Amino acid sequence: MGEIQLKLDESQLEAVEAACDMGDAIITGGAGTGKTTIIKTVADQMEGRVEIMAPTGKAAARLKEATGYPASTIHRALLWDGEKINRQSPFTCTVIVDESSMIDAWLLAQMLKFNPPKLLLVGDAAQLPPVGKGQPFHDLIKLRPDMVVELKHCWRAQGAVHKAAQAIRQGQAPLQVDNSGGESWRMINTGEAEATTAKLIEWVKSKALDFTQDIILSPTYGNNQDNDGGIDSINRAIRAIVNPSPQKFTQGDRVLCCKNFSAMDLWNGDLGTAGETDIEGNLWITLDRDPNPKLCEKEQLRELKHAYCLSVHKAQGSQFRRVVFICLRKHWYQLDRSLIYTAITRAQKGVCVIGELQAFYHGINMVKSKTTCLQILGGKKLL
Repeated sequence: MGEIQLKLDESQLEAVEAACDMGDAIITGGAGTGKTTIIKTVADQMEGRVEIMAPTGKAAARLKEATGYPASTIHRALLWDGEKINRQSPFTCTVIVDESSMIDAWLLAQMLKFNPPKLLLVGDAAQLPPVGKGQPFHDLIKLRPDMVVELKHCWRAQGAVHKAAQAIRQGQAPLQVDNSGGESWRMINTGEAEATTAKLIEWVKSKALDFTQDIILSPTYGNNQDNDGGIDSINRAIRAIVNPSPQKFTQGDRVLCCKNFSAMDLWNGDLGTAGETDIEGNLWITLDRDPNPKLCEKEQLRELKHAYCLSVHKAQGSQFRRVVFICLRKHWYQLDRSLIYTAITRAQKGVCVIGELQAFYHGINMVKSKTTCLQILGGKKLL
């Protein structure tokens, strides 16, 4: 292994050595522990002979910007066309996957079919498990400790958001208000759904939120009723203020793609802003990760949703300047520690938790489990 130029702590050096000198490896660590730094350092040590990928387009774009190396979605690397995988050739170099906690069992199995010479899975074990079946990243950490290096030092430990995240990760209640390390953390008991939505609308009208940088997160889509605190009702209420129109989408709307369209380089989880509509009703959108507008026709338009408010799962893998996170008593069964932790660690500069704070405190004490095939296999030869 060549000389490492960056100053790394002991656990980071161990992670780089494991990634370069061992076989397959798993790097895990909380927010701010330098996981992206490890990816860049490993790529440097291997002189760029790596294939870097992430589960979402936004995460892949962030990796490319942060490391200086090309990065793609996993689906794109596998040449997924929306129905099947078209890749034929095996991987020829080390494969590095960021945000690996999002990978389900099926997707990891498809990657392994193409025999990467070395596989490095990087992620945060405290984040949400994948929506699909299995949770291979979480399970492998427990079943194959010989493959795991944990990053322990938080380089942004003085930041208010990161202090709150570390408390939640350990099942402890954070401070209600904290402004430190250039970050802000607030918890406001705004009350039930109607009062909480009213507070959000107040902030939107005063332009306190910039939806190209900030996001509202809610644990549930709701039941399509107004003021139920769900994602759909909040999106309707906000759009009625910032961009009222009888059309489903109009110029300036924040939008989310909910399906993979590989031919367009448009992926499930991509966020963007709506542009003009042509005479045939097709919509131009500009993704946050790509300045070149894309023309969405009827097939793609059916898979677009408004994106002023997102689910925590849809936000996973993305970063925002500020996050407003809604916790209500009616969300009682959706809230748990991993969901709350995942939500607040989307923020780079500030978090505001609003709603009924009793629900928030209940959630950080809830730890859900998921039974998987890997657990039943009991850690036999898994990779």
